[in-house]
Amino acid sequence: MPIVLVRVDDRLIHGQIIEGWLPVTKAEELIIADDSLAQDSLQQMIMLAALPLSVALIVDTVEAVASLLRDGVRNHIRSIVLVKRPKDALRLMRAGVRFDHLNIGNLISREVAVCLGRSVMVSMDCLMDLKSIIDDGVRVTVQSVPFDKPDELLDLRRFLLNHEIF
Repeated sequence: MPIVLVRVDDRLIHGQIIEGWLPVTKAEELIIADDSLAQDSLQQMIMLAALPLSVALIVDTVEAVASLLRDGVRNHIRSIVLVKRPKDALRLMRAGVRFDHLNIGNLISREVAVCLGRSVMVSMDCLMDLKSIIDDGVRVTVQSVPFDKPDELLDLRRFLLNHEIF
């Protein structure tokens, strides 16, 4: 499957996705991996209404999305994969979904340990999940919209040490 973007964004579908990432990536569908949203048909209908008619929406649990992405049936469809938290991106990886880049867009944790960008404030748990993702060879960048310069999280361990967090 041509996954054109894997993004952590706690807002999921909003203007940055619809007006920025969809046109730039030429994505034909958005796939949301979120266990609680998979059970909320009202929120799914609202999200679908916000999308252009040419873009399909799939919302399911992290496990079900991992299965969908692994089976190869959708290899011909350009897809954006959205998750709310780094933990869910890590779950997708551990379930066999392969991607080499993770974009962090908007992420505000309740217990902020560090600010990684103007709209990315993460907890210690999120930092550790990001470190695991990076340790598995995935390039992680903070970038709200495609027109911004991406900020690389190359060496999260050094970052944590420099900020006396780790």
